[in-house]
Amino acid sequence: MARTPLSIVRHPLGPRVYVAGLRVHECFAGSGIAAAVVAAALLDGDANRRLLLAVGAASLWLMAKDWPDFFPSRRDTYAWRAGLHRRDDD
Repeated sequence: MARTPLSIVRHPLGPRVYVAGLRVHECFAGSGIAAAVVAAALLDGDANRRLLLAVGAASLWLMAKDWPDFFPSRRDTYAWRAGLHRRDDD
């Protein structure tokens, strides 16, 4: 695969997103976003709380829907879909 800043690759279990050639799982993206929300809330007392709550909720959703990818033995065993991912038993 060519090294591009952002690429999306078709896969039987769903699209795969790569940033700078590294695969990005939704659960880890959600974790990073959650850390950024916590840092913003702690560092900026005047932060827009509603915006932080909305972004925080979205990050929790990303972590919840892709939770199996937190564990290497379960990684890439669930098929992608808009709701919670489901196990690919085909």
